[in-house]
Amino acid sequence: MCALKTVVIDDDPLVLTFLKHVLQNRRYSVQTFAHPADSPLYQYKSCPCSFEGDCPDLIISDINMPLINGVDLLDFAMTKGCRCRHLALISGQELTEPDANRMAKYGTQFFAKPLDLGDFYFWLDRVEQDVAMLRSN
Repeated sequence: MCALKTVVIDDDPLVLTFLKHVLQNRRYSVQTFAHPADSPLYQYKSCPCSFEGDCPDLIISDINMPLINGVDLLDFAMTKGCRCRHLALISGQELTEPDANRMAKYGTQFFAKPLDLGDFYFWLDRVEQDVAMLRSN
């Protein structure tokens, strides 16, 4: 399995470091951003791919952040043409129905904080299988 290209956005430095560690242990290439405005998802006017023209395989973002929440950030990126198929949002608060409906539009996975690692690893296993199948075609 080739390393998955991953973008992680979370304003909590402990969560950001933890996710980076977990993903790098799975041999993923990980870009982290502590502020949504610093991420390529927010900065660019068109598809915000930051890996030499290739979209990331996986985007994980916190929902509750300054400037823009994670659901708005994904919405913003997708309207600009982001082609990433594997999206996850995490939050320590309950998901609102409007946010859940917008997330469903993109097939976004939701994880509550504290993160259930079993569920998270299970989802990552499915993402890896999907990416491997896409790359083999």
